[in-house]
Amino acid sequence: MESLPFNSNFTNSVSLNKDVLSVFKKTSEKNLSIHRGMSVKEISDIVSEKIMTVVREQFEETKIKYETKEKQ
Repeated sequence: MESLPFNSNFTNSVSLNKDVLSVFKKTSEKNLSIHRGMSVKEISDIVSEKIMTVVREQFEETKIKYETKEKQ
């Protein structure tokens, strides 16, 4: 995977080959389990993915409630 230095003062980098549209996918292709020895970046990616899943579910529930309310 290629990476692009984001700021030379930091050791973090931004991935060039990351799937930008992955946020719109219904299911994640990533392993969403946290285990010993993972980096902070890996853990934060997993936590972010789980939060996005909860937000999507809540959005869909609210959308359905709104649509049914509008039909009445």
